[in-house]
Amino acid sequence: MPVPDNKLILLGKIIKVHGYGGSVMISLEDNLPEEIPEMEWVFIEIEEKPVPFFVSSVKEHASGNIILKFDGYNSSEVMTEFRGCRVFISQGDIEDKREILPQLILTGFKIFNQSDEYIGLVKKVMSLPMQYMLVLQGDEDDELLIPLNQDWIIEIDKDEKIIIMELPDGIIRINQ
Repeated sequence: MPVPDNKLILLGKIIKVHGYGGSVMISLEDNLPEEIPEMEWVFIEIEEKPVPFFVSSVKEHASGNIILKFDGYNSSEVMTEFRGCRVFISQGDIEDKREILPQLILTGFKIFNQSDEYIGLVKKVMSLPMQYMLVLQGDEDDELLIPLNQDWIIEIDKDEKIIIMELPDGIIRINQ
């Protein structure tokens, strides 16, 4: 099966659930650098598509594997479904160790489209089974939902708390 996105690097495979709190053990690939970068999120391949999961903790295991715990997943029963899935990290995490912002830090960011039009203010990030959604407050106090898709992000300005996104045509109309 090909890598789902050429910007992703295979970290390893989920080999088992670890403990009762929803952590999983990842068998690492041999071609990774000696030091694994700090991970804010990873992509789990589900039905041949990379799905982002925010990482709440990373621990090294004596076996040379790593233990990952994901935000919002606190049950070993739920995580059993992911056994055997491949796990990817962003190529940027390895090349320059740029970190993708965790969901809590996105609250309060202003979203603009590629034409520099204001879309809304991030009120929260909603976790759904297959992806995260940005919940925005629009100009007229309307609520907009935008999928948090890394490929749509053009630029993030942490200082100004601005995210510029290349949004597909019609995504705003779906919310109205």
